[in-house]
Amino acid sequence: MSHMTDCEILHTHNPSELVGGLQPVASSAESNCEGFRVERYDIGSWGPTPKFAYSNCHVLSLQREGFSEEPQATVGPGELVICAAGEEQARYSFRQARTTVAVLGLSFIKRAVRDAINVDSRELRSNRRTRDEQVERLILAAESEIESGMAGGRMMIESLGTALAIHLLTHHSSKRTASREYGAMPSHLLRRAVEFIHHNLTRNLSLFELASEVDMSPYHFCRLFKRSTGLSPHQYLQRERIRRARDLLAEHRLTVAEVAGELGFSDQSHFARTFSRSVGATPRDYANAHSRASGDCSAPDAKKSKLRKNRRKIAPIF
Repeated sequence: MSHMTDCEILHTHNPSELVGGLQPVASSAESNCEGFRVERYDIGSWGPTPKFAYSNCHVLSLQREGFSEEPQATVGPGELVICAAGEEQARYSFRQARTTVAVLGLSFIKRAVRDAINVDSRELRSNRRTRDEQVERLILAAESEIESGMAGGRMMIESLGTALAIHLLTHHSSKRTASREYGAMPSHLLRRAVEFIHHNLTRNLSLFELASEVDMSPYHFCRLFKRSTGLSPHQYLQRERIRRARDLLAEHRLTVAEVAGELGFSDQSHFARTFSRSVGATPRDYANAHSRASGDCSAPDAKKSKLRKNRRKIAPIF
């Protein structure tokens, strides 16, 4: 419960301060994405919170279960609360509440959309209770990414944050206009971006860093890159890392743990989950299948048949 007086306002950038420092049950903080994070809270029953205002960030709260209540509204499952930076918010109480929040720093938004929208001409509007399917999809995609062990890495989280930023500015601000559009990415810039990805497969690569390499905002870089390659930047990066992993495993020079380290995965289990989801086999099974295929030319027909069956399960994906 809050011990602040009615005239006091809690200024914060951390949603957990509203509920006595309750820690999120899941968070994207380990992605090292500066200025954007998604967190899930299992609050239960709590309240009322202090009156509050978020400093230097906009916060979106998607109600998953239970209810969040303030004097003028009750927020139920599937509903969204938009808290604009600096605006005073009412006291909230929670009843068996489970909620997922997205925190977007003002500097993150400006960097994400810098050549698409004049951020300084926009003012985000707070909304106590609304529904927005696009925001819901993006927040749930980020939550799913967290639950997968951050398989897409920093670039995936930054991509989702960039998509949220542009949607907020075009649909929930004082001016509702479309973002500027550009044609296809020039071929020399696409080559530079692809080379940069290939040279940095071992790193937890940042979308902002990659976009800066070709002097674009992350928003326009994502759109033009996908238009040119058919893949989003984080999908392309993941594909190339898995392609390189398959080559290394087939060579049998490195252990699975060493391959994971070579390609910048946080640990062996993270690598195994990502590889299995992409290829349909664990790294160890994939390496063993290639070992049998290359080293046992005199196998009996039954054994060869079994080998062919195993290899069909691990069909190429590229």
